[in-house]
Amino acid sequence: MLLSKKLILLALSLFTLSLGAISQDTLELQSNGYVNFNLGTSTLSDTTTQTLSLYGCNTVLTDKSVLWNGPSNGFVWDSTNQILSDVPFGNKIDPLTNQPYYVYKYYIASPPVFHKNSLGKTDSNTVYDIGIVTPDEFIFNGEQPVQRAFLDYNILELTQIDYINVVFDSSFQKLADSLNHTLNLDCVPFKVECTDFRWLDTLNMYDASGASGIGSIQRDSTDTAQLFLPYPKLTAENPTKNYLNCKVTILNDILFHYEVYFVCNGNTTQFINLRDHQLHSPNAPITLHCEYRDELPCGCLKPKRKPKNPYRKD
Repeated sequence: MLLSKKLILLALSLFTLSLGAISQDTLELQSNGYVNFNLGTSTLSDTTTQTLSLYGCNTVLTDKSVLWNGPSNGFVWDSTNQILSDVPFGNKIDPLTNQPYYVYKYYIASPPVFHKNSLGKTDSNTVYDIGIVTPDEFIFNGEQPVQRAFLDYNILELTQIDYINVVFDSSFQKLADSLNHTLNLDCVPFKVECTDFRWLDTLNMYDASGASGIGSIQRDSTDTAQLFLPYPKLTAENPTKNYLNCKVTILNDILFHYEVYFVCNGNTTQFINLRDHQLHSPNAPITLHCEYRDELPCGCLKPKRKPKNPYRKD
């Protein structure tokens, strides 16, 4: 009988240890990674620093966020090996909903560079230098992963822009109220792709075009925001606004328990062509709609298998 009790206690001890190991593996909160930023020069060369943002599942990193552990005054142009550390990675628990999720995929946003006028503002004559981030999305893999990223703002032709108003419909407030404001619905990340964005001509490359980047639409108390649509810089030879062919796609793959859509002609869609919208409905606002989803998207779940190394021969 005594031996039987000892065996039972031993089995319970092993079971408890096993549960502890599983809990530690699935709810580990200490993982992090690094991003190594390398900046070239900007065509508008008298700018001093550049701000950057990272978007992951239930995670927004800016120089204003608590989790930011990088340059407090922005990244320096024409400088390499500038480090953003303690980038969240791995299994996490949301403190408001107490729900688990996994962070491994990130998008990098780098805003245009521009000069303000004498009043410290932008106007219709403001010229914008829009750059390219390579890569503008990446995945972490490993124990203390590092991702290198490169910013090139001396590669695309200068542009001017028109703003398009964005309206958040009542679904955002209704969802926030129904969930006691436990979800952050105020940041909508997106990817923009412009097929005819002209590159600067060089000795070895002429008439190259096409560029993409990451941005976000920020919701405030007015439930309004803006997107911008670029067009080539106006000159005496080119006095007409020729809007670039730009498509915006909402990054629902990293939104935590909700989805966001554009509302077009009564239908919802994850993408919209800004040029078509501006030409067919000039000055009309774009409407955003959100819906709750119980399941997590792929960008919030641990990959079932590690990404394959393209250089490995199986």
